[in-house]
Amino acid sequence: MAPRNYRIDNVKGVLIILVVIGHFLLPISTTRFTTNSQYLIYTFHMPCFIFISGYLAKGVYRDGRFKWGKLARLAWLYLLFELGVHVTEGLLEGQIGWRVDLFHESGAPWYLLALLLWYLFIPLCSRLGKWVSLALALAVGLAGGYAGSGLGDFLAADRVFAFAPFFFMGYFFTGRELKGLCFGGRRAAAVILGALVGAGIFLGTYDFLEPYRLAVYGAMYDRFSPELYSLCWLIRLICYGAAGALSFGLIAFLPDRRLPFLTKLGQRTLSVYVLHRLIRDLCQYFDLYRFLNVHSKAQVLLMMAGCVALSAVLAWGPVYGAFQWLSEAPFAVWEKVTGRKG
Repeated sequence: MAPRNYRIDNVKGVLIILVVIGHFLLPISTTRFTTNSQYLIYTFHMPCFIFISGYLAKGVYRDGRFKWGKLARLAWLYLLFELGVHVTEGLLEGQIGWRVDLFHESGAPWYLLALLLWYLFIPLCSRLGKWVSLALALAVGLAGGYAGSGLGDFLAADRVFAFAPFFFMGYFFTGRELKGLCFGGRRAAAVILGALVGAGIFLGTYDFLEPYRLAVYGAMYDRFSPELYSLCWLIRLICYGAAGALSFGLIAFLPDRRLPFLTKLGQRTLSVYVLHRLIRDLCQYFDLYRFLNVHSKAQVLLMMAGCVALSAVLAWGPVYGAFQWLSEAPFAVWEKVTGRKG
């Protein structure tokens, strides 16, 4: 068994904190500080997460065999997440309906659904090879936004198309390439470029980049203003470059060794990803945001620190253990009944 890559764990730890902060910022992104913070996070946190997901997906399909159990577990977790979000969003809307739409998703569960679909394309990409697959993924990512509202969030298609290049780039990224990125001059260049791009986004979003913000959400292009419609593919391509610079800068910056808190958090991201969104919705439902003065940077920074603490709680042993038990429950029953692993 290959030794664990602590750099990947550390990157995932940072990213899941940014996911939590980003979701808690969404309801209050009205000031320069909150808006710029949100756009900086959203420029790269999911592209980088998806790149890492692709990098770690190499074992899903190997020697002509597909690990269907991994897909089944993702599908079960997606169902649980959808049911949870259905309840919390219903509370916010004032009514929890009986109908749960599993086929249209633009909220947080989209990532699990997208992973399922990307996994299914791995055998095809393995046959096509690296460069053909990456060229096709890039073409789909840039042109897919023109599919419009007719497809929209059906099977999270808008995000599946837009972020596919990052998943398959990660899938074909080798361990040697990762080491090369994180060593010597390449590491310094990646960190400096990422810092410069991050500073430009944080300082310039509110005044200059706001009209182009939708590109980083993976939205269909019909959500852009009409005068930008024909250039949306180019805007998205530029956003790909910015996301790549920030992602590689973060990966290169973090060390390949155990770090207090961060490494363990990066090994338990799923429980944080699923549960924090439900808690955010409940904070809105109980109107806890009224205690936050969005115009006070100190209070917003305190809220961000609270997001770090919440991430720690949701990755805490007993919480993570309960989440794992629920995630594995049907497969444990299957194994007990049939004697075969699910």
